Amino acid sequence: MKFSNWPRRRLSAWLLIFICLGLVGLWSDTLPGVQAQEGGLGTLALNVPSNSSPIAFANNVVWLVNPDDDSVSLIDANTDTLVKRIFVGDEPQSVALALDNTTDVNAYVANAADNTVTVIKFNGNANNATAVATLTTGAEPWNVVARPAGNFVYVANSAQDTISVIRASDRTIVSTFNLRTSACNVGDTNRHFQPRGLAITGNGGFLFVSRFLSFTTTGGKQGDDTGKEGVVCRLTINGTTGALTAPTAITLPAQDTGFTATIGGVDTPTSAYPNQLQSVVICGNGIANEQAYLPNIAASPDGPLKFNVDTQAFVNRISNLGGSPTSAGALNLHLGAREPEAGKTRLFFANPWAMACNNPINPTTAYVVSAGSDLLVKLNVAAGALNFTVDSNTTRYIDLNDPANPTTSGLNAGKNPLGIVINDLGTKAYVMNYISRNVSVIDLASDSVTKVIKSTDLPPAGSQAEQLQVGAEMFFSSRGVFDGGKVNRLSSEGWQNCASCHFAGLTDGNIWVFGAGPRKAVPINGSFSPHNPDDQRMLNYSAIFDEVEDFEANIRNVSGPGNLPGNVLDPNHGLLIGDNGDINAAPAAVNAFALPNAGRPQLTVTLPNSNTSWPALEALREWTRFAIRTPNGMLTDAELPGSTLLQSDVNEGRRLFFQAGCQACHGGTKWTISNKDFVSPPGDVTTETDTNGAGVAPDPVATQYIDRFLAEIGTFNLGVTTPIDGKLVGALEKTNRANTSSENGFDALGIDYDANGTGPGFNIPALLGIGQLPPYYHNGSCETLACVLSNQTHRSAGRGQDILNTAGERSDVVAFLQTLDAETEFPLNLYVDRHDIFTDPPTVFKGTTVSIGANISLFGTKADLAALSPAGFTVRLTFTTNAGSDSQQVTLTETDFNQDFGQAVVEANFSVPADVQGNGTITVEVDSDGTVVEDRERDNEATRRIRLFNPPPDRTPPVVNSLFISDDSPFNDTDQIATTRNVQVKIVATDPASPSPAPT
Repeated sequence: MKFSNWPRRRLSAWLLIFICLGLVGLWSDTLPGVQAQEGGLGTLALNVPSNSSPIAFANNVVWLVNPDDDSVSLIDANTDTLVKRIFVGDEPQSVALALDNTTDVNAYVANAADNTVTVIKFNGNANNATAVATLTTGAEPWNVVARPAGNFVYVANSAQDTISVIRASDRTIVSTFNLRTSACNVGDTNRHFQPRGLAITGNGGFLFVSRFLSFTTTGGKQGDDTGKEGVVCRLTINGTTGALTAPTAITLPAQDTGFTATIGGVDTPTSAYPNQLQSVVICGNGIANEQAYLPNIAASPDGPLKFNVDTQAFVNRISNLGGSPTSAGALNLHLGAREPEAGKTRLFFANPWAMACNNPINPTTAYVVSAGSDLLVKLNVAAGALNFTVDSNTTRYIDLNDPANPTTSGLNAGKNPLGIVINDLGTKAYVMNYISRNVSVIDLASDSVTKVIKSTDLPPAGSQAEQLQVGAEMFFSSRGVFDGGKVNRLSSEGWQNCASCHFAGLTDGNIWVFGAGPRKAVPINGSFSPHNPDDQRMLNYSAIFDEVEDFEANIRNVSGPGNLPGNVLDPNHGLLIGDNGDINAAPAAVNAFALPNAGRPQLTVTLPNSNTSWPALEALREWTRFAIRTPNGMLTDAELPGSTLLQSDVNEGRRLFFQAGCQACHGGTKWTISNKDFVSPPGDVTTETDTNGAGVAPDPVATQYIDRFLAEIGTFNLGVTTPIDGKLVGALEKTNRANTSSENGFDALGIDYDANGTGPGFNIPALLGIGQLPPYYHNGSCETLACVLSNQTHRSAGRGQDILNTAGERSDVVAFLQTLDAETEFPLNLYVDRHDIFTDPPTVFKGTTVSIGANISLFGTKADLAALSPAGFTVRLTFTTNAGSDSQQVTLTETDFNQDFGQAVVEANFSVPADVQGNGTITVEVDSDGTVVEDRERDNEATRRIRLFNPPPDRTPPVVNSLFISDDSPFNDTDQIATTRNVQVKIVATDPASPSPAPT
């Protein structure tokens, strides 16, 4: 790149500053300023836009985050070798570069799981880079970006809904901008904005922030292809203070996908709205010409639910960035995959996640990361255009994970790329690959992978961590490379993967019209307890699955092309193979309940440098059990100075949550009482099916479910025909239209269609991370927690009365729920087990008095118990024999327990009748008067039978007190006898074994 391409009037001034600061020797001798991500700091002085990314470039050093081992790797771009790895906070997700007051570079690393940003000082020598500071910015800081001038750094705290402003000169947080309460939170300021992608215009004047998940537009409904819209917020930057002002919302509406769906036998055009807006990238020469690009996973939820209908690969665009920014439409990358270039496999571009222009000032081409398909997708972006490289059906892609190419297979495979950076000359790209833990180096002249650099180690061969790594690969890949030469079985031509609808194992916030009805993409973090991986929730909103392996049906029939006619299933998709173990046979049929799907013959995966072949579907199950992290809750003012969330409100909300009896449904370590309590298959567990052979209304779908896991709180049709919180945004209660020739589908599960007492209600969701996982209810009828608590039927379900009948009380409960995560202290439960009952003495004799007691256990905190029951609760001890029963009540308070999650001892004395027959029974009832609402009332009573013994024979010799003789009548104790033939002897003694010993 030549200097003549840059604005001359700014060049001389900045060259002078560079010389004064001594930066000429600090930076590389290549001309800076021609790459799209956080480039060499020379770019900061030349009006080059910047954006957040997991990989950055400066001074010929590539920086990238390693989320799984909490580190940052530094790569020498001159030799393309790993130089150093620096440990930072928990789960780093993004890195940005800025100057400190010594003109050294500081790397700012956003540690999402730690709620912190680590600052690494770098003086030009990668070997000397050192972590020097840690700043707490807010909950879940996912992305970070530096202003082009290098003087301020901005952090998107995704769970806090804030942007932290850091002054780079002294690494100090100087201000915070609240997006939730701003004009950018369109529609409802109670919505969770979830700031994610960050980008700053080249002049440093504007920060663009993407809202990660989309919400309904005005008049929109869930489950509708045009029902939602994306939002990007533009904020004005004060170049002196770094402060953010003047929030301006840019809405990104749904648009035609270019594909059709067969509905009622007619090919019908489909639309999709942008969603999962992870990245914002700005390219262009000056604010008047700059364009903002947003790769994202667009959603078309209305159905039919099929791979080439439901998710799309959009790159949205915003123009007029410095004026009145507006949406400039979107390009659906999938359209460019319909006809691949000669010699290439047809692969679609799942999950566009990141993007870079070959030259951020005068771009001609751009490369989009397809995170699901392990591809780089090349586009033309010259002069503000956005189109494919060949024609409307074809665009070039670079395969990072081609098993037939030694450069991209084995240890060189690039799996799940999440970020891209291009060097200053625009000749090389570096792609950060999350699952394979390496970096693919791309020659942009030939558009080919030339080298792969390990960024950090893979798990040890044969370890559980390696199994989880295989499971992660199955979750995040839309293709799959398997033992035995099998490839591309995870979806049809790489169209989508599990993460397409379950970001990081969570949710995409969409209401998909499934075969059972409209259903939110369930956050999988609540499927297993983070504290007990054997504690599993029943699956799906209508309890239609009982095993993770049941979702093999989704791999085949949603992501794959679907069933072939009859019982002959597609042999090229899915992870299960024939039950005879033949890898080349059509896979066995998948059923929800009749037979277990766990442990069936399946494809295996062997990672590079390992000799362990892991069953793929089993590894996927284990990943869901152990590896999905619940997002952190919002930080309060006690944890983050200046937070608008008050700890006092959270404390009161927690008390009210329990007082209202919410834990009756949302208890346990998953915060749901939905617990799979049988071994698959269900066996004698009754499954139900609602059907109507006549096909007239109502016409419910004939999907099996297990009724006893459903709870009815009146949410069927909520927000559809019955407003909630004044809104009608709930998805229509109809099934996937692919199930029927009808245009509308069957009636969805959720009510009792045949009046047999089964079917009403839904499987109780977990509350783990609930504040970060909107919308709410099965059909998305509520988009905020405030809306959920406006439902009186729901909030009264725990106690049968409306404890939360004021707006202030409900607001406090919302405050508590916004903080609820995997570390939140569990809902309280009191319980007693049979073995906790004791007697003193241990052996009980008839005709005696015995002390009967029990150890009462508290699962929870003493503070919660005091808040729920300040006066204490009763424990009833009942002793029963054939002679009758005797009960005594003892009151316990929190002070009687030895500790949180501890025990209290209760005792009382009982008389054992002397003439009793048979054994005795002791019954202990905890909270016998129902003062404390718990999630497991069934463990509040325990019974123990005890044997009652006859008293043992008295073999204790008496104690002689005195001896008398007399021949008088009556007997004379003091008789003085000289001689006699008729004498009587009197012995006075005491029996020490007598209950009341006295001389006799």
